[in-house]
Amino acid sequence: MSIKASVKEHFSVSPISRHLKNHFAYLHGFNDLKLTYPDGNLLMRKFDLEDVDKCAELFKEVFSVYPWYDNWVSIDKTKTYLMELIENPVFEGYVAYDGLNLVAVCFGHKRSWWMGKEFFIDEFYVRNESQGNGIGTRMLNYVKEILIEEEYMRLVLLTNKGIPAEEFYNKNGFYNNQNRTVMVKEL
Repeated sequence: MSIKASVKEHFSVSPISRHLKNHFAYLHGFNDLKLTYPDGNLLMRKFDLEDVDKCAELFKEVFSVYPWYDNWVSIDKTKTYLMELIENPVFEGYVAYDGLNLVAVCFGHKRSWWMGKEFFIDEFYVRNESQGNGIGTRMLNYVKEILIEEEYMRLVLLTNKGIPAEEFYNKNGFYNNQNRTVMVKEL
């Protein structure tokens, strides 16, 4: 039996408190708590505040080029935006790493709705050179698996029309709700 397996067994059968067991499992990456999910070379897990700098860098990289061309002038501005999402009391985030490289991020928030719980995706992005390789779909499936376990009814998001992101979401089972419209008023 490996050292990792024997330590895991010890913590699963000893009278140690659930609190300490959770910390141990988190620190050592055991899957008992569904905190991490290895998928080939990818490691998908819940977002941790230590990820925020890498998430901000990747966000600026992805959304500053085609098809978005957003003008994120600094990492500080990007990080401020992401921290506003993170500080929402119903925030939930997920990240995917290929080795030490962050390759995908999903930030959103949970909502209670009359028909059941919903997860609203605020930001979902994949490293530019990794797009088209199935990483986004695998990340989306990971998030869906967690939400299904937590008895969420649906995922909701907004994206621009006529760009690759719309095609990606359609391919992954999203549809345009014909009873809703997005309305904006410039100030």
